[in-house]
This record gives sequence, structure tokens and C-alpha cells, in this order.
Amino acid sequence: MTAQPSVDETRRPLGPFVALVVVFGAVFYVLGPLVDDPSRTVLAKLPASALMFVCPMIAAVVLVHRREGVRAWLRGVWPCPRFSDVPWYAASVVLMPLVVAAAAVAAGAGAWPPGAVIAWDAVFGLAVLYLISAVAEELGWSAYATGPLLRRLGALRAGAVIGVIWALWHVVPYAQQGHGLDWIVGQCMFTVGFRILLVHLYAAGTGVTGPTLAHAAYNVSWSLSPVYDPAVAAVCVFIAAAVVGAARSITAPTGSSGGR
Repeated sequence: MTAQPSVDETRRPLGPFVALVVVFGAVFYVLGPLVDDPSRTVLAKLPASALMFVCPMIAAVVLVHRREGVRAWLRGVWPCPRFSDVPWYAASVVLMPLVVAAAAVAAGAGAWPPGAVIAWDAVFGLAVLYLISAVAEELGWSAYATGPLLRRLGALRAGAVIGVIWALWHVVPYAQQGHGLDWIVGQCMFTVGFRILLVHLYAAGTGVTGPTLAHAAYNVSWSLSPVYDPAVAAVCVFIAAAVVGAARSITAPTGSSGGR
């Protein structure tokens, strides 16, 4: 059962939301090189500008504050779980670890650093950290932006639109990490495919919960993986998105207009 919006979602202004996310993110672009990076905390190479994960949530709160009311908006964000939706919640947790693992295997043994090990003891701490950041991001990308576009464009095109914006928003942090053009292009392609997958999970009835869990699960898996090739991961995530989209089509109730 999809969460019911507090007002007509299709009338939410998306342009101002994107503009606010970009403006707020620019602050972190500037501050990134000036403060310590969080790499030691998350076990992965990240610039301080990665802390801009709060921007989509702040942008959404600013826009709904007067028009809908933050409390009323939040009440419509998370649907009441139903037993029939358990497979979708399970998929939200396990899909991205499988994608990252498949990408690592596909990259080949030669890509693995000598003596590479997975820090399994860090899983819980990373899960908590990344769940917090995923909630902040998805309150913007999923809770605010996805509903209107899903109803207008369907899951594939809505995911592509949000995914392109999401990817471009991350280009500066990728460059601040020192990644080359090939890596950035590959990761941007991955980001678009990942957002399409997240929109499918949202439309399947998990609301913001599914995308949040999948987002956090990806970040944990990526941080723990000894090898990561974004171009290979992009292929894997597009396959996963296609599978989830097909599963939605098969399981959707007859006459459903859930934005397929």
C-alpha cells in the first residue's frame, strides 16, 4: 500500500526543489577541500563534500513547510507495511549487495588488491551511519520528488530524470576525490540505473522505506567491497532495475495506475 500524500503531489514545484538542492550542495562543494574528509569513518575514499546528503531533505522541508506542513507531509511519507509487501522490503535490502558482489566478481580476480579482506566487523556501524544519510537523501529524492514525476512519466522515465539530476549533483564530489573522467562517467551511468531501481521500489508499495533501505545497503556494500568498477556496476544495476520493473508489472493489480 503506497503512502497517501497530504496534498496533490503533482502540484509540487520540482524546479525550486532542484534549485535548492544545487544551491545547498554548492556550499559543501566549497567547504569540502577545507575540512577533514570522512574516509576513515566510512572505510571508503570520500570527500567532505559527501556530507551534502542533508541537502535534499532540507530542500524538501523548506518547500513543504508553508504549503503542506512538515508534520502532515511526514505522515504521508512511510506507508503502513503489509505482509504482501514483505518480498519488496526484502528485495530492498538484498538487491544492492548482490549488485555490488556481482560487479566485483565480473571485474575479475586481477582487479582485487593483494591480501584484500572484507571488514565484516564494521557492518553494523556502517549500516547505522548510511541509514541516517539515506533517510536524509530519500526524504528529498523519493518523498518529495518521486511521487509527482511517477504519476506524470511512469517509473522508467521518472527514474531517468531524477537519476540524471542526482548524478550531475555528484560530479563535483567525484572530481574532488581525484577520479578520472572514465570513472565519473561510469558512476554517473550507475547512478541513473540505481535511481530507476529505487523508483521501481517506491512504486511497488514500499514508499520511501524501500529506496532508503536499498540506498543504505548499496553504500554499506560499496564501502566494504575490495574492488569497485563503476562501469561494470552500472551494467549490473540496470539489469537489476529491469528485473524489478518486470516483477512489478507481473505483480501489479489489474487496472493499477502505479506509474509503471
